[in-house]
Amino acid sequence: MFGSIARTVIAHPWRVIGVWVLLATAVVVFSPNLDDYTTGNQQSFLPASFESVEAQDAGAENFPAQSGATGSLVVVRSDGAALTADDQTAVAGLATTLQGDAIPGVVSVQETPQSLSQDGQTAALSVAFDGQPGDEAVDDAVPALRTATDAALQGTDLTGALTGSAAIQVDTTTAYAAAERTITIATVLLIVVLLGLVFRSPAIAVIPIVVIGVVLSVVTGLTAWLADLLDFQVSDTLQPILVVVLFGIGTDYIVFVLFRYREHLRRGESHHEALEASVGVVGRVVASSALTVIGAFAALLFAQLESLSTLAPGLIVAVAVMLVTALTLVPALFALLGRALFWPLGPGHDARRSPFAALGSFTARRPAVPALAVGAVLVLLTLFASGYKATYDTLDELPADTASRQAYTTLDASFPAGALSPTQVYVVGTTPLDPAALSTLATNLAAVPGVTSVAPPTATTDGTAALVTVVLADDPYSDAAMATVEGPLRDAAHGSVPGAQVYVGGQTSAFVDVRDQLRADTGRVFPIAAVIIVVILGLLLTALLGAVNLLVCVALTFTATLGAVVLLYLHALGYAGIDFSIPIVLYLFVVAIGTDYNILVAARMHEEYRAGATAREAAHVAITQDAPTAAAAGIILACTFASLMLTGIANLAQLGFGVAVGIVAAAFLMAPLLVPALTALEGRAFWWPTRRAVVGLPRAEPEPGPADASADVAPSG
Repeated sequence: MFGSIARTVIAHPWRVIGVWVLLATAVVVFSPNLDDYTTGNQQSFLPASFESVEAQDAGAENFPAQSGATGSLVVVRSDGAALTADDQTAVAGLATTLQGDAIPGVVSVQETPQSLSQDGQTAALSVAFDGQPGDEAVDDAVPALRTATDAALQGTDLTGALTGSAAIQVDTTTAYAAAERTITIATVLLIVVLLGLVFRSPAIAVIPIVVIGVVLSVVTGLTAWLADLLDFQVSDTLQPILVVVLFGIGTDYIVFVLFRYREHLRRGESHHEALEASVGVVGRVVASSALTVIGAFAALLFAQLESLSTLAPGLIVAVAVMLVTALTLVPALFALLGRALFWPLGPGHDARRSPFAALGSFTARRPAVPALAVGAVLVLLTLFASGYKATYDTLDELPADTASRQAYTTLDASFPAGALSPTQVYVVGTTPLDPAALSTLATNLAAVPGVTSVAPPTATTDGTAALVTVVLADDPYSDAAMATVEGPLRDAAHGSVPGAQVYVGGQTSAFVDVRDQLRADTGRVFPIAAVIIVVILGLLLTALLGAVNLLVCVALTFTATLGAVVLLYLHALGYAGIDFSIPIVLYLFVVAIGTDYNILVAARMHEEYRAGATAREAAHVAITQDAPTAAAAGIILACTFASLMLTGIANLAQLGFGVAVGIVAAAFLMAPLLVPALTALEGRAFWWPTRRAVVGLPRAEPEPGPADASADVAPSG
């Protein structure tokens, strides 16, 4: 199949390129904008049955003016002194001015008796928006309100800064857009430099960038079309992740083809013969790798948390399009370039003393040594994974100079931490509510440990619904606040108004529900992804024990990677927690993408074993010939993901570091050492039911390394 595809593409390269240009142009020109289907509002991704969502629905129906996004306009003196009487008058005037401006998307800007802090240093005006964080009207209102505030305070000794759910959302979107630019620039530079160093060819350094750039535009357009067709929104983390995924796996697949192509050229084959042979063989590896990644990402579709499940379509489309690209557009370009592809130095010659040949010889002769050494390193890192502690503080993950984060720091110094995002308790009945019951509700809520203040109940005109606003003592994103809401606060609320429905809403309540759903989704997605991957590996290798071996290896890589993240961020850098989404996303990336290198080496061993080599001889050849490919591709991919650490956004930095560690482990420990060592130790059992051929296809002989010869390999297995 792959040989047939290769022959067709190489025979008609201009037609293939023409079709690609036509289709890519059509997608880019006619597809909608993915930004229109992107949001960072975690609550919008929750199933409708969760309490925080039911609370939001109850608020939107009965208290539309109070149920939208909220904010705090924090006002302080420029010199840091306490607010004078004149300053307080100016603050009141600011509220009046902004209210009179009737800024679209802003419902109200109010001064309340609680607006002045007890220390007199800070004033906080309450802002209500017409809609939820991420809504277009609210996103437009935030910068407009900031501009109007600056204008109103110009010429005074006061400064104003906006924070709260709406402002945080806008600043998060801005930060992710800046992160995407940073990632793209860093990724392009890294790939150009690293490919140039590996292949010493300017054409090879540039072609992947151009090709993958086109694919990124196509994938973005196709994902937007899917979002429009299926009516879903995606998380604002998708676009930065798409950049690193496409440039990462795209470069991997191109490097896989290039190394095998160069290997055939070094044997003296013509360019067309070498290209056809390499695409025919590597195509199977690339397809298996892509299907493994697609299968892992497809497991996200079973998640109930839509911030995870809606990542799947874009990631699946990305990998699928990149697979088609690697099998069609890339070989077509290589066929046209011919000898010019490796200009000016040509394909070169095999190294007479390759360190990988020596490594292959050692692993084949003494497989227990690398197996135990690699296993010990990964198990040691795995021990740290048990110390994982999640954080839901999305504000704290933003860069320190973000406007909403700085405003919150100022607010937090003078007000209760929970003032940033109060908790709303909605009471809904079919008949007018009993005022005494509402008073009891407020009293019970005020008695809950961790609650700072409770506002008097506000009822609707017909008296069938009421709102009680609660300010927590702790940061609304903290574990302490979440424990308060999940336990005693909800318990006190639910039992206080007989005959009525009571819902606890707000940002903290939403994150409680996100946490609960994430735990359930993790328990569902992990095993589904594992089953999909082991089936694909089993079909590729036609070896049951081999497929299980590879899955166990990548699972160990994942736990070791999570341990490395814990070691760096919790122990070395002293972070309070690691982003709540890291384990499940890290699992999918490390298990799926890290499997590429195991598949590359395992497929080569499978090829050699079927051709008549023993398990140890096959391991020797695979390490010598394909471990350099895995190492080169692994360095490029690891550096690509490591570029996420340049963004200044904590969750992206943690993801980038984790995936980079996982890729390095897969490319330098798993693929060239542990997997071949296991095949050498297990022998025929690893490959069962695959049979060795007594006489088969000629096998590629590895170049001998120092003190190395094929005869030294023990003929067992």
